[in-house]
Amino acid sequence: MRQNLRLLPGVPDEDGAPRWLLFDPVRNKYFALSAEALYLIRHWRAGLAVGSFLLELKELGPDYSAEELAAFVDFIVSNNLNEARSVEDSARIYQQYRAQVLGFWRWLIHHYLFIRIPLFRPDAWLSRWVPRLNWLFAPVTHYLVISLGLLGLVLVVRQWDTFWSTFLHFFSLEGLALYGLTLVVVKSAHELGHAFAARRQGCRVASMGVAFLVMFPVLYTDTTDAWRLRSKSARLRIVTAGVRTELYLALLATFLWNLLPDGPFRSAAFFIATTSWVTSILVNISPFLRFDGYYAFSDWLGIENLQQRAFAFGRWRLRQLLLGLKDPLPEPQPRGRARLMVSYAWATWLYRFFLFLGIALLVYHLFFKVLGILLFAVEMLWFIVLPIWREVSVWWKRRRECSMGMSRLLFWVLATGLLIWSLLPLHVSVPVPAILKAQSEQTLFVSEPAAIAEVRVKQGDLVEAGQLLLRLESEQLNFELQQVEEEIRLAKLLLDRSGSSAREKAGRAITEQQYRRLLERRTGLLARQGRLQVRAPFAGRVTRIERLHPGVWVGTDMPLLSVVDPTRVHVEGYIGEQYLDLVGAGSKGVFIADRPGAAALAVEIRDVDIGAVFALPYGELGSEYGGNIAVRRIAEDRLVPEEGRYRVAMVLDAPIAAGIDARLPGLVKVEGEPRSWLWYQLRRMLAILVRESGF
Repeated sequence: MRQNLRLLPGVPDEDGAPRWLLFDPVRNKYFALSAEALYLIRHWRAGLAVGSFLLELKELGPDYSAEELAAFVDFIVSNNLNEARSVEDSARIYQQYRAQVLGFWRWLIHHYLFIRIPLFRPDAWLSRWVPRLNWLFAPVTHYLVISLGLLGLVLVVRQWDTFWSTFLHFFSLEGLALYGLTLVVVKSAHELGHAFAARRQGCRVASMGVAFLVMFPVLYTDTTDAWRLRSKSARLRIVTAGVRTELYLALLATFLWNLLPDGPFRSAAFFIATTSWVTSILVNISPFLRFDGYYAFSDWLGIENLQQRAFAFGRWRLRQLLLGLKDPLPEPQPRGRARLMVSYAWATWLYRFFLFLGIALLVYHLFFKVLGILLFAVEMLWFIVLPIWREVSVWWKRRRECSMGMSRLLFWVLATGLLIWSLLPLHVSVPVPAILKAQSEQTLFVSEPAAIAEVRVKQGDLVEAGQLLLRLESEQLNFELQQVEEEIRLAKLLLDRSGSSAREKAGRAITEQQYRRLLERRTGLLARQGRLQVRAPFAGRVTRIERLHPGVWVGTDMPLLSVVDPTRVHVEGYIGEQYLDLVGAGSKGVFIADRPGAAALAVEIRDVDIGAVFALPYGELGSEYGGNIAVRRIAEDRLVPEEGRYRVAMVLDAPIAAGIDARLPGLVKVEGEPRSWLWYQLRRMLAILVRESGF
């Protein structure tokens, strides 16, 4: 074996058995050894035949089988822990190296998601600075930072509006540049937290550098040497040092925000106090990826190589449940620990499925279309389809070993039935948010500013077409009409007294022209006066009337009252674009009003618009007012649907005996055309692929 290997005491195994660590300084790797493996190393003698070595071991006490010794030799050779003393050994090591070297395309597939580039080896620098910065790790510093942070929080709460408005500074070019600089400083402090914590525990920090996670640069610190620590709490301090550093910076930034003047430094303090540590926790605390949270969770459980071992348990349990394979446990574990590892494996698979799906969409949108499509396909095939295919291939190869009990047979019958059900064309109940309203409805306004002279109706009165509802008067209009009448009387008097001379005849022609203009003006004023007499446009019921009484002045933009025809009603709905192919003219449905106790009404679709609406005309159907249509407000009175909505005109199958007095929101359930759910989803996916494949 190689002479530069180092043997170190290790953490006891999960069952309490002693272990040792074999450290390879060339590759900065640690290998855990059991007591049996350590015994083999202690008594190892190069050059002996296998049989002779086993006899020597048996004479010393322990009895090893040839298979156990062969497995140990394979471990030593495959990890290059033995010296190369011959041409054959050198050739074997070279062949191992060539087998591990990936071609360009395979390397790109494996590493484009995560590429690590070491920049410097900070161990010597850390050794000089750790003694000088020991005061940062003192309990006094810890309690002082927490006290300042709590004080800063109290001060921030007292001026919360000012604190939150600081965020607006980031919406400028200077703010974005400051955001990037602050992010670099904070993440550098995060990694330095790991490095200083590791060096204080006596661990060597091999390297620090930058890694590219889906082409996004992130810093990293190599703290592999923490494996030599036997204290679980010491390892946890190293793992959590980065997040704790960011939390301390957030507390200090909260306090400093209250002291700094408005400007870029105050905005930077706001970012550190809010966004920075939240994003750090969300990323680093997850136990499903190999970040700080995973190593902390693994160390807390006391399970090394947690994911690989848990995945073996997950596959074992999945094959047992679905296929009835009677494989033994991947390794001896208590029942509770085995269940925990199975649950962790399944949760990680589910998490990674959605993560890799999200990464596939991200890389598609980050690059130009050709490269985006290629990377999307690689991501989906390599990280999602290929692992599933490998597992299914194992199932197929071992199909003769499967056993079907009653419960397992019932599961597969239910799964097959669910698949068949998803393929069958079934009727779909299409929801259509709708309004039940009178077909004839009109809100009445005054044509010009005027004063109420008389109110002849009240709320709920039945009126006839042309019936006088309100009488209004305008003093200005009355004055103008009186003045015109006086001018008409004077012009008529002049015409009656005119003579027959040439001069008087010329003056008469002018007077007659003025007289005709005055008559036309009087006709216009009388028409304006007539419009101040508000009459019913059709027979119906007064449904909404303002608090009007004689003497009140009203303007042209003030609604006076509304009249509806309660005997003629219709339904107007807005259907989502995903249901357009399921309904059409003649489709039947039921209108259910948003009113307790209201009877359901049978309706029939008369027409569906071919274009989506730009704005929702009825606010009560929008989500801002409790409706079923998701909308966003872009103006004071303009609600825009978040998805395409198409107007649907519907008529009632039978008239309403009592009629309605106001608009009534509700939901129409329309019996749509039958379709297969699975086929519909496949069509949607195909439509997206066809749409995105266009150039």
